[in-house]
Amino acid sequence: MRRDDVFKNVAFGGAWSERIVGVERRQAALKRLKKALSETAEVDLREDQELAEAVVIATRGTPKAAMLQDAWQKALTKEIAAHRYTELGRIYRLIEAAVGTAAKF
Repeated sequence: MRRDDVFKNVAFGGAWSERIVGVERRQAALKRLKKALSETAEVDLREDQELAEAVVIATRGTPKAAMLQDAWQKALTKEIAAHRYTELGRIYRLIEAAVGTAAKF
């Protein structure tokens, strides 16, 4: 059963259950972005729809969401793998900072 289905019929007041689902989605999205760093040398991630969606979810509600999303997509187009990795890592840390989590690498 999906996590958001578990909380669907909970009626304790407030929006806490929706926040839990949102936080979990954002955490999963950040995890996917971090995984992309290790994949970028061998895999062309420019057309990866799951990754594109993860960028949107991770940046949703941040002050510079559109700018971060554009920067991520632009970084994916860098031809040299080392430059691509470095730029994606830099943007990943900016996204983490924007959502209020500490960078862990």
